[in-house]
Amino acid sequence: MKYLISFTLLFSFLFTINTSAQISAEEVVYDYQIAYCMGPENSTAWIGENLVIMIEAETPQDRNIETMQTMMNIFEDIILKYQEFTGLTNLSNAAEYDGKPVIEVVLDNCGAGGLANHGVMGMSTGTFFLDQFYDLIEQDNLAVPQVFLYELNRNFWMPAFNNKFDWAMNDEAQNWGWWTVGMNNAQAYIIPKALDLDLYYFGNNINYWEERMVNELESYLDDTQYDFDYGWRQSLMPWHNTESINDMMSGLLIYSYNNFGGEEWISGFYEHIQNDTIIDRSGVFAYQECRDNIYQIWSLAADEDLISFFENDLRWIISDEMKDEMDYYFNPPVVLNIEESVTGISVFPNPAQKYLQLSGNFKSNSFYEIVNLKGAKILSGNISVKEKIDIANLLPGHYILNVDSKSFNFIKSN
Repeated sequence: MKYLISFTLLFSFLFTINTSAQISAEEVVYDYQIAYCMGPENSTAWIGENLVIMIEAETPQDRNIETMQTMMNIFEDIILKYQEFTGLTNLSNAAEYDGKPVIEVVLDNCGAGGLANHGVMGMSTGTFFLDQFYDLIEQDNLAVPQVFLYELNRNFWMPAFNNKFDWAMNDEAQNWGWWTVGMNNAQAYIIPKALDLDLYYFGNNINYWEERMVNELESYLDDTQYDFDYGWRQSLMPWHNTESINDMMSGLLIYSYNNFGGEEWISGFYEHIQNDTIIDRSGVFAYQECRDNIYQIWSLAADEDLISFFENDLRWIISDEMKDEMDYYFNPPVVLNIEESVTGISVFPNPAQKYLQLSGNFKSNSFYEIVNLKGAKILSGNISVKEKIDIANLLPGHYILNVDSKSFNFIKSN
């Protein structure tokens, strides 16, 4: 993105405070990008190792350098933790200065509390929230205002993630995207929890935030009149019809983090939501596919079959096909190689971890196809004699290899 420096540098310095990181401050004219209503404005750029905090209408003398160093360290730790959880380390910058992503802080944030884009780095907010964070640090209270975690999560929530299980509410085709908001608010708990920080939300802390979200899930769990159709398909919760469904989604994510594996679970969640072997739902009304994919992603991330939780606690209907697929994954049967004397072809090893090898009577450059138990194509190509089929990126589980009009069952192992 563009930025302008239209006058001589008035003030610049470097300093260190019990840390290997250094921060510098420059007076610049910066062309605001995420705060789209702004344009070029006199500003101060606080430059960290991997991030810039750009503040409109200030000079470097307006802020205490040690406080800004602490703030910068916290922001950079938050971004590193997002990268660790999601595996997304090479996102482009929506707003940039000195080659680094920018947190834009403006007097009027175009009427919004926070702004950010999906899949690219950078956010904007008003000076109210930055001042709030600044004052908390000066009081030795390392509590992050919710708006920063909420908006930075958008950077790490790719639009394609919605294709795995985001569904329409109130039977309205355009009324979807609630899982995005659910994750934004869930990460306002998970990220500071993982970093041993507190959360600040209009005078409330991280414990309030957890209780607020998880209580909505517990209200659902405790009343058997509620099920997927009456509880998860309305934009407002039936038992609390002034509050949005995304709060219960946040509650489910926080509950899952706390009960199914913590940081390993959330990292697994992001790993599997990005895995192409988990097929995208066919549309926003494909409720069964969405439920099945959530059950699959949650279970794989937990390294445990969570069918009891989904069927008995959540009262969701999970398809027999998906239950079978997860059963194959967690309790793989012993599959014997088919003798070459019967089919003319043998497939080995079985189970296989990184590759499949074919031998016997098959055509050179034969077309092959690997499908899952639903019949969906996962891999295809051509294979020659002694060539291997690379299956390293397949999820562990049960698959079928079709080659030369013959089919072979095989297990992809861990």
